[in-house]
Amino acid sequence: MYVDEWFTEFYKELPLGYHTQMQFAFGQFFWTHAYYPHENLELWRPVFDQGETTKTLAINFRITPAGKDAFKRAIPLHAPKLETNEEFLVIRAKRRPVVLMQAELGAMGVDNKGYKGKVQRRRCLVAQVFGLADPKTGRAEFSPSFVDRVRKMEFPQLLFLPKKPGLLEVDSMLRLDELQSVFVPHLEPTQFAFTDDVATIFRGQFQFLFAGVGPSEYTLLREMIIKS
Repeated sequence: MYVDEWFTEFYKELPLGYHTQMQFAFGQFFWTHAYYPHENLELWRPVFDQGETTKTLAINFRITPAGKDAFKRAIPLHAPKLETNEEFLVIRAKRRPVVLMQAELGAMGVDNKGYKGKVQRRRCLVAQVFGLADPKTGRAEFSPSFVDRVRKMEFPQLLFLPKKPGLLEVDSMLRLDELQSVFVPHLEPTQFAFTDDVATIFRGQFQFLFAGVGPSEYTLLREMIIKS
């Protein structure tokens, strides 16, 4: 038995209002641009025009490998704004589906006037979803044996997601080791979310992976499926 065979329905359609930020909830699917964590640290460093003698205004940049002076620049940039201990990183990003883990927390009601720090940051936590096959060609991107092990719930950081018309073009995989913080207005909501039963298992998976919480419905289902 596989996890996608255990549930009669894996996804549900949300009622009107799903697109309202106040109603965003755990287990809802969104689209957003997500970045690839860089393995090789590269920086966008300014290339100054000869007439720009202050070295604080830049229009052109080039990719530079991070050296010993990374995050230790001598002069801050005024435009675009960049402090001496900051850098523009070279990263790639892709628009992909994500699942909401933690919605934006409510206003804290903190008066921080006169201080530089920003208390209310309008962030939420999401888990990225990766297709197991090329949506255009259908060509598998992972070995069938690995996919079967994901479907058997062998890996607590991974969750198999069956394809769903209008949401996921191909069978996919959610990665709890690929969580990202997202600026809430950058989320494009879909009308789909996990069913209540799947959301319960997924919540238990998250708690088991990061806090070792168990036994739970997740750990019991996982043990049963692995042994089946």
